[in-house]
Amino acid sequence: MTLPIPIQVLYAGLVGVLIALIVATAQQNWKPKVFFLLALRLAIGWQFLFEGLHKIQSHYIGATETNRPFSSEPYFKEAPGPLAPMMRAMNGDASKIIPAKLTPKKEISAADFAKLTTEEQAALCPDDVAKELDGLLGTAEKTIHDNAEKALADLPKLQEAKLKKIAETEKKETEAAKDAAAKENAKKKADGDRKIAENDAAETKAEEEKRLSSGKEIASQSILAAKAAFARWTYGEDRREVKMARISGDPVLMTGPQRLHYLGLLKHEKQEAEARQSEGLGGGYGLDIKKAQTSRADYWNEEAALVKDIDSFVTELKTKINDGKAPEASTEKTPLQRNDWLTRWFLAAVGAFILFGFLTRISCVAAAGFLLLTYLTHPPFPWFTLPPGTEGNPLFINKNAVEFFALLALACMPTGRWLGLDALIGYIFCGKSKAVVVKREVVPVKA
Repeated sequence: MTLPIPIQVLYAGLVGVLIALIVATAQQNWKPKVFFLLALRLAIGWQFLFEGLHKIQSHYIGATETNRPFSSEPYFKEAPGPLAPMMRAMNGDASKIIPAKLTPKKEISAADFAKLTTEEQAALCPDDVAKELDGLLGTAEKTIHDNAEKALADLPKLQEAKLKKIAETEKKETEAAKDAAAKENAKKKADGDRKIAENDAAETKAEEEKRLSSGKEIASQSILAAKAAFARWTYGEDRREVKMARISGDPVLMTGPQRLHYLGLLKHEKQEAEARQSEGLGGGYGLDIKKAQTSRADYWNEEAALVKDIDSFVTELKTKINDGKAPEASTEKTPLQRNDWLTRWFLAAVGAFILFGFLTRISCVAAAGFLLLTYLTHPPFPWFTLPPGTEGNPLFINKNAVEFFALLALACMPTGRWLGLDALIGYIFCGKSKAVVVKREVVPVKA
């Protein structure tokens, strides 16, 4: 699904806006300040509206080779402003997730860790991961119980199918036999296969009945083994495959501590590049800007990859605990998804209100508040890095700050009464006496 807006409609809308601007200015005695204030309001409303519609459309189209749905994650990921910690926490701060799930509970070498029992290894599993795995006990017990019941219910049918196949094979071999000895061999072979099938069925029944009665104990042992497996990776005993961005070829095997060490090297490299960029009022010199951008991208990508690999490993362990059934993905929107939904619809709504002059003053203040939050999240201070996609080299004042003050200036003027739905609403409910007209100022001259 898309939001198609024919280009003809856009042109017609733009022409209509220009005509309305001219008519409104004429009604206000051709005052230049009326023209430019209205032009400023219409321009800001138009920009907000179509920025919001573009973000909405990107989500309706979905992820394709030529489209990437809007996400605020890159903007907030390394934001240095005073509101940044709150936004990162809301959107899932990787810098907090990684230490919480991959930091050893105590200093111990991989060799000494390998000597511990499974119970001792499981006890050293990071608390956040252990809590996730422990929370699966009830679900895993039910899954084991349901699977055992299903296996027992299906066992007679499976046994019948096996015996039928054995009988068919026996019949074919008997018909193909050329003498009595061959027929006897076919019968003996079929009888042996039947006995094996009966023994297998009995073993399967006993095993499933045991699983049916001991589901909780089996689930507990699976959780213990899963926590020990994650701990072995955390403490450097086991390795897992990982595809490194800077290493071509096949995936390499790395332990948890090695992944943390590599991430630390990228962070140090990023900090050095940003320190060089901060010289010269944040612009850097020569290739410093490019180097800082590349270093930030490498660090962010590795950080995101590590979080993804941790979650993937935990999901594998949960699947084993849950008797081979993958845990159901949560249908609840994440804080990041809720924030992105609110952002794109807010931009479209407030842009439409400002453009069409509905609740104009309130809409201008709301839009200014949004820009203030954006500014405080990623302020253009010379000692901070520039956000992704920044044009030029803003110093303290960027486009968000300029538009912020412009919106507050518009909120102080009755532009909605000059042109917009506010004028229509005022005329209907207040009459002509409330119409706003900019009067010519007459300055008395003393004799």
